[in-house]
Amino acid sequence: MSKADQLLSKLPPPTQLPSFVTDALKEPSSRSTQQADPVLNTTDMTSQSFHTPMFSPVITHKNEENFDVPTSPSSESGTDKSVKSEQTSGNKGDLFNWMRGSSSSIFSMVAEKAKNSVDAVLTTLDPQMKDAFNPNTFDGTDVVVASEKEIIVSAVREGFQKVFGKSVVRGLEAPDQPFAAQLVGFSAASKATKYRIDSVRLHVVKGPVVAFERFIVEPIESKWYEFGLLKLNDMERNIDLEVYTQSVPVPTSIVSLINDDTPKDYEHISTGFSIPVAHFMASNLKVHPSEWQEIMTGVSQRSSLLAASVSLAMSYKNALE
Repeated sequence: MSKADQLLSKLPPPTQLPSFVTDALKEPSSRSTQQADPVLNTTDMTSQSFHTPMFSPVITHKNEENFDVPTSPSSESGTDKSVKSEQTSGNKGDLFNWMRGSSSSIFSMVAEKAKNSVDAVLTTLDPQMKDAFNPNTFDGTDVVVASEKEIIVSAVREGFQKVFGKSVVRGLEAPDQPFAAQLVGFSAASKATKYRIDSVRLHVVKGPVVAFERFIVEPIESKWYEFGLLKLNDMERNIDLEVYTQSVPVPTSIVSLINDDTPKDYEHISTGFSIPVAHFMASNLKVHPSEWQEIMTGVSQRSSLLAASVSLAMSYKNALE
């Protein structure tokens, strides 16, 4: 026998290994029950009393404003937040309402300015369009001018609008009148304007009618002047008014030429001459027949007619009162 065998023969035999599985199975069940986690003990859980969780809405229904909700620290903080949010939304609503109101006023101002601009352009292109934009007038009546010449109608319109504010003035052409082409004397001018008014009265029954005529007169020997006569008649109110424009000197030589060129058998020779003064004056001054007054006096025909129209409108206003 070798030394190795001798050493191995001296070792004791192996002992039996312990079985941990069987030991665990042999442990009493009561011990496991007693040492179990109390959180997992269903008996203890069911024996304890808990409050049933309730949902507390932040925003309540309109019909449930007085509904009592259990308060708690979390619900109180939620209520505070809801109040703040309602205040914030209220402030935003006021801001939006203000912006909406201001924007509407701004839009209305812009629309009004645009309308005024369009009206100004239209009235510049066609002065008679003023009547369409200003439908109201004094006493609800229109002023009719017995002529369709724009220089006469526009001057009368502007004069009446300066006195009455808004007034409707329109032109209506009168038929040919049985008077001389160039009227001479106050009486001839008055008869010619009355004839124009009476002719327009066939179509216009109510309201004032205005007529205009130019004439020359010799107040002093060898001193001739041209005037313009504005006559107003309101048959309904029994008002008759006459206003004269500024005088314009006429050279005696021009009047002599007109007199010489008028036929002796001229049918209207009792009221004047057959050739207007403006024809010779415009030919000599090389201007339009409506501009010779301005060359002679520095005042245009329309300016003098406008001044007379304002005076006539003021006289009519005083007569109405």
